Amino acid sequence: MRDAYAFMLYAFLPRTVRDCHPVRAVIFGGMSWKTPLVWLLVSGGAATAQVVLMPEGMKKDVEPLLAANPALRPAYYGKGADALSQAQDAEGFIGSPDGEFMRAATKLRWVHIFSAGIDKQRELPRFQDNGLTVTSLKIQQGPEIADHAFALLLGLSRNMAAYHAAQEQGEWIKSSREGLPLIELRGKTMLIIGYGGIGTQVGERARAFGMKVLAVDDKDIPMTVTVDRFGKPDELDAMLPEADVIVSCVPHTPESDGMLGKDQFGKMKKGAYFINVSRGRIADTAALVEALQSGHLAGAGLDVVDPEPLPKDSPLWKMPNVIITPHIAGVSDERGGRSNELILDNIVRFSKGVPLKNQVDPVKGY
Repeated sequence: MRDAYAFMLYAFLPRTVRDCHPVRAVIFGGMSWKTPLVWLLVSGGAATAQVVLMPEGMKKDVEPLLAANPALRPAYYGKGADALSQAQDAEGFIGSPDGEFMRAATKLRWVHIFSAGIDKQRELPRFQDNGLTVTSLKIQQGPEIADHAFALLLGLSRNMAAYHAAQEQGEWIKSSREGLPLIELRGKTMLIIGYGGIGTQVGERARAFGMKVLAVDDKDIPMTVTVDRFGKPDELDAMLPEADVIVSCVPHTPESDGMLGKDQFGKMKKGAYFINVSRGRIADTAALVEALQSGHLAGAGLDVVDPEPLPKDSPLWKMPNVIITPHIAGVSDERGGRSNELILDNIVRFSKGVPLKNQVDPVKGY
């Protein structure tokens, strides 16, 4: 009923008054502006001006959209404090905001983050506010990160590091000097922790390699030919011993922080491989080192570590059964095109007041 009275009051106000942001804020208070119905009712069927602040490099792609989307009012920022100086007028923001920006951006209703995870932003002011819509690249970065997960896995299972070292010396070796076996993936079992936009892509590749696929996630997933068995987080410990390969694709949240500790590495099958392409803090680094040094794990492929960057004295650097890349799994030649397509689509959708794609729950963190 409160919403209905608010709409009635709003309808009788002069248009110039209705379009004033403070008036909208007072009348509707904590109401969500995310739904198309709200925008249609309060704007007489057309969205009011939507000021979106974005990197100046997007200007050439956005300007062609203006004629067909008159409600869109783009603003551009460069380096330094340029974004902060324009924060007070921004209704949408594309980039990586900090606390100072969020406090200044009192009109802000949408933030797009240039990464799959939002763990660096979720504790910022207003990110826990239901009035803020957050989008990310959580689905768009799936293909390249999944490719990278398999690059790490194949590098380990085929012991490519040893052969590359031999190549640099001009040596023709028929077997690994470290004695690590050459493993085929067909028939092996992969456990994917976190079956979202990235985990599903990893699962598809595992199935193509002839692997059995297990998945753990806190959400229910549809019946699919890709996953042989699905479990909830409380089933993780019971599923770990079944896997020859464990891949972490889970977002970093308070619940997932340190979820792979000494007990979990101990429950993994002897000779298993651990691949982490999510966040370093998912795994206890000391426990991982111990599992590798003891020979319990056959190897680890790490695009993310804790801390980052990895200290030079970390034993992980010197282990022949570890491959480390510097958090670059999300980089590819196709990433920019997919990212740009999503962002431009969401800019248009925001200007029309309809739901955005790739929304993230800031409270959950994914």
